[in-house]
Amino acid sequence: MKVVEALKVIDDGWVRKPEGFRVHFQKQENSEWVTEYSPGEKQKALDSDVVAWRLAWKLAEARKSDTPENDDGALVNIYVVDDLGNPTKYYASNQFEVFNRRDI
Repeated sequence: MKVVEALKVIDDGWVRKPEGFRVHFQKQENSEWVTEYSPGEKQKALDSDVVAWRLAWKLAEARKSDTPENDDGALVNIYVVDDLGNPTKYYASNQFEVFNRRDI
């Protein structure tokens, strides 16, 4: 096998390192649920999944609603995604987590 072929095999099987992270969340606007990200999609992504998860947790705690009827300003379905939009595991539990989970 040539070196170029070997490098292609290695690249194809290698674990991909994300290029950044964003916090995915949903909020209600004009009686519709919309999906947004922090930082926004046109802004530079966060370098660390830990920083993104801390931001997600703080957003969840600051903007959770007491009841489903009181959704004014609530942020729901909060989790971290990588640069391709794939959910990432929560660093503390190594599980997929969603803060303020709500079926919409």
